[in-house]
Order: sequence, then C-alpha cells, then structure tokens
Amino acid sequence: MYFVIKCVNEEVYFVLISEEEIDMKRIVCLILTLALLASCILCFASCGEPKDDGAVISVYLGERVFDLDPTDYFVDSNAEQLMALLYDPLFTVNEKGKLKLDGAAEDYDVDEDERTIVITLKESYWSDSEPVKPDDFIYAWRSILLEPNEANPAAALLYDIENAWEIKCGEVSPYTIGAEKTGDYELTIKYREGADYKQLLKNLASVATAPVRQDVITEINSGYWAKFENMNTAVTNGPFCIANFDDKANSFTLARNVGYHQALDVKNYTKEVRPGKLVSFIDPVNGEQELTYKDITEKTVFFMSDLTLEERAANKGNAMVSDDLSTYTYVFNMENPLFADVKVRQALSMAIDRNEIINKIVFGKAATGFISPAVSDVEKKSSFAKGNLISASAKVDEANELLKSVDFTGLEKKFALTVNDDEESIAIADIAIAAWAKLGFTVTKDVKDSVVTNITGENTLKFEDSELQIAVNDATRGENNFDVIAVDWQMYSNDAFVALSAFATNFSGCGVEFDNSGIGKRYGSFGGYADPEYDKLIEDAFNADNKSERSELLHSAEAKLVESACIIPLVFNQSFAFVSRDLSKIEFDGFGNFVFTDAKQKHYRDYLD
Repeated sequence: MYFVIKCVNEEVYFVLISEEEIDMKRIVCLILTLALLASCILCFASCGEPKDDGAVISVYLGERVFDLDPTDYFVDSNAEQLMALLYDPLFTVNEKGKLKLDGAAEDYDVDEDERTIVITLKESYWSDSEPVKPDDFIYAWRSILLEPNEANPAAALLYDIENAWEIKCGEVSPYTIGAEKTGDYELTIKYREGADYKQLLKNLASVATAPVRQDVITEINSGYWAKFENMNTAVTNGPFCIANFDDKANSFTLARNVGYHQALDVKNYTKEVRPGKLVSFIDPVNGEQELTYKDITEKTVFFMSDLTLEERAANKGNAMVSDDLSTYTYVFNMENPLFADVKVRQALSMAIDRNEIINKIVFGKAATGFISPAVSDVEKKSSFAKGNLISASAKVDEANELLKSVDFTGLEKKFALTVNDDEESIAIADIAIAAWAKLGFTVTKDVKDSVVTNITGENTLKFEDSELQIAVNDATRGENNFDVIAVDWQMYSNDAFVALSAFATNFSGCGVEFDNSGIGKRYGSFGGYADPEYDKLIEDAFNADNKSERSELLHSAEAKLVESACIIPLVFNQSFAFVSRDLSKIEFDGFGNFVFTDAKQKHYRDYLD
C-alpha cells in the first residue's frame, strides 16, 4: 500500500492506493506526484488557514473628533492623531526629526540655482480608488490653507513657497503660487529666495499639508464635507480609511486602504499596512468612555491613548510616552479691559503652579516657555527650548505685589475661563482658578460640550461640532467670544517660526476679509494680540540671511511673547498610550503621533470574531 498527499482547493488529503493499481505506465505519474510532495508539504501549513484580511484590533484613539479635514485648525492633539492615520502628506519626519520618504513622495530633486524642488509621487490611491495626483496637493495649499478668507495658522507651513505669503495676504492671485503639476505624477515647487528648502520639506511632512480632493469638496457642501457624520463617505489617502461609523455603538472602524502606496490589484496587499482594521471606541456625546487599564490586561482593548487621571497615575509605568508638538495654553481676549494691563496677565500666569498640574494630569512637562521641547533648533539636534522663560512653580506673593501697581478703577476682578468638557481640562482649570482666587479674582468655568449645529438649505442638516472649536474658529476671524480660553496650541512643524508667526499681525495665517469694494481688512492674530516689536521680530526672521540670525530672532520672539503674557503656556504636551503586550511594532513619528502601519497583533485570529 502507498500513500500520496494531495493539496486540493486549500485542503490536504492523504490518498491510499494499492500495488495492483500501479503499473509501469503509472510509475512516471507516481514519480511526478512524489516530486510535488515537497511543495505540498510546504503549503500544508497555509492552505488550510482561514481566509482573512489581517488583524482586527480593538483600540481607543481618544475623544470624539468632529471634523476630518486635515487642513482644519486643530485645537487638540487627538484630532491630529486621527488625521495622521487617514491622510498622507508628501513626506514624514521620524521621532529623531529626520526627513523620510515614507509619505506620498517617491523621490525629490533640488536645483538650488533655480530654487526648484521636483517631487515624484508614488503610485497611490484614495480610498475610493482614484489615483493621488499633484493637483490634489496644489488644491489643498492654494485654495484652502492659503485662501485669504480661511483662517488657519498652519498656512505658515507654506510661506517658503514662492508667493505663498503674498497669496495669504490677498496681495496676489492664488494661481501665482510656486507649485505646479509638471507631470501626471510630478509636482514642482519653486521656493522663495532666501528660504531654507530643507525646512520646507520637513514642513510638508505635516498632515495639515496633506492633499484633499476638489471634486469631493465641491460635490458635498464645502463647509461640511469632512464633518464626523460624513465619516462613512469620507475620502482619504492615508494608510487607513473610514470603513464604518456606528454612532449608536459609539465606535468607528478604520480599514486598511489597499491602494496606499501601491497598485489596487497588488497581490501582497498587506505589505504597506499590516493590520486589516482598527475598531475604535469613541466617547458618547453626553458622557465619557469608562475604559480602564484592566481592559488592556484582559485584552478587551489593545491600545488606549487616554485613561482617567486616576488610572493614569496607577499605571504610569506601563505607558508609551513621547513629546508632542503642542503646548496646552490659556489665551486671553485682549479686547477685554480687565486684561489691558500686561501686569494683570503676567500675574495670572505667575500664580499658577505648573508642577501641581503635571502631578494631577500625570503625563506632560511643566511649560517653561511657549515652544514645545519637541521643536528643534535650526539645523541642530537640540531642542529649541533654552532656559526657563516661565517658572514651573507658583509665585503668588510676587504676583500679588505686581498687581498693587494696577489701576482696577471701574473694573471687576471677574472673568470666565472657557475649557473643553474633559477630565484633564477641568482638572487644570480647577488648579488655575484656585490660584487666581489667591490674587482676588473670581473666575467661573465655562465648560464647552459638543453641540448640534443646524445648517439650513434645501434640506435641513444637523452636524455635531465642538463648541470649543467653534469659539476658536470665531476668534481667528476677530470674534473673541471668551475672556480666557484653553487651547492645545499645535506647533504644526519642528520649526519654531510656524508656531510663533501665529501671533504676528501679518503672518498669523488669519488672512484678510475683503469688502465689496475689494479693500481687505486683516483679521490679526488669535485673541487680538498686536505688538509692532513682535511683528518686526517675526518679519526679520522670515527675511533673515542666515540660519543663526533666524534662530536668534525666533528666540527673541518667544521671549517677547511670553513676556507679553497674551498666552499662558501651561503644559508641554506628551503623547501617551497603554498598549497590550500582544501588540507590537507601534512607533511614534516626529509629531508625537502613533504609527500603526506595521502594527502586529499576536494570535490575531483568536479575536477576529
């Protein structure tokens, strides 16, 4: 008796045949069968495996995000994390600040004499299978970030492109931008004279410069094309795309974008993105997620980017942590007469114990300046932050002494502090309000929750939005509907100029409002801060002849900003997450965002159901 092995339709069979069935004519067939035995054995382990698309990983990516527009004005780091999973800018920057060709660009070539950068795009596709083209990037830059009526400090990321700043100021046509399509998959950038093209390339690694599709924005209402309620029809070009949004279940699913950096019919579709799906819990509209670290140990959830303050403290040693490119701040409404005297603002800043805040929220560093330590100095590996511009400990006595010289005639020492409705923001607010009470101020918390905004058209549509985001957007257009407001101030780049320019009248990114006669009025900077000396420092830094001079000017600008106390830096934010031991290959990028493209889940088939 003989046994042969067959592998048919992905199943393995042992077949019994007798000696009588074998004759000389069939020996050749038997030999051929035996010759195939080795390959059948090799496929034995795989041909019986269940068919699946890879791991389906349950995660918690943080609080609900209301808008999926990568070019939007982010007021919290959680939004930027989600954008980084959904959208793909030209380049990436790793945790050490090095430029990487891991984005949409295949390669680039620089001609310093002509001041041009020719960028070749990878073959890559949007989640609706349309190819990613140069026009998608140019549209996002020219018609959104640099649109004079669109208020966004991220516009400064593009100011080194020829005519970009002039376009934002409304001085020249948007079509004069130094960026054009020079081939089906080729984009040519002309950078302005005196610009540092190396820094420009790093700026183009920010997800705020990612492409968007003109046809999608035009088809859906331009102001609401990326709202959370449109998640199921959102079009993205990053490693993941929206597969399902289930508001009743308080979850959404990010699925692998098969056309990310590869052909749609590629056989090894897991090469660029390993996990098949990320299923994320979201906070209910009127409530908070009740996940605990126990959910990690019991493998209910494999990744959590947040926990309650109590849970953070108890499990601090189990977290992945990295400096984030953002600073948690309080911004003053400079139009409020109570804050007209700089000594009032300085005293309110001095009274806050930033060390106490860090002890309470667990992750982060006490802010000793405005610029995050994740921002690097010009052409140096060291952090831009040098020395302490702010004391991390409270100086209540000095603050009270400073206030003695302030004339409060006709003023009440009362104001409201506007914060987001989350445990961390409220905890920080309680510490600040208690400190300000020691200075004789009565401060109330104005806690902002989500709100349903009605848009009236042919049909009435309802969109959820963040009240805090609405207040910030209004402020960028000169409508400061707050006294003091809490903002996660995004640096957007590892170049300090981008963040600092947001407070310079002509560089803030807040753009220009034109009346019917074509005369433009600048919105100014967020909160209404205006200082000619500060404006001059930023303008000189923009036009600096060398990097050393530029660096010194930017350091002076930060010192001037902190001294003016138009903004109170409180916490240098850190990205953190609690990750199951069954989940590996998760990394940070240079913006403090988590990278999931190569995430590997141990025994993932056990969790597919």
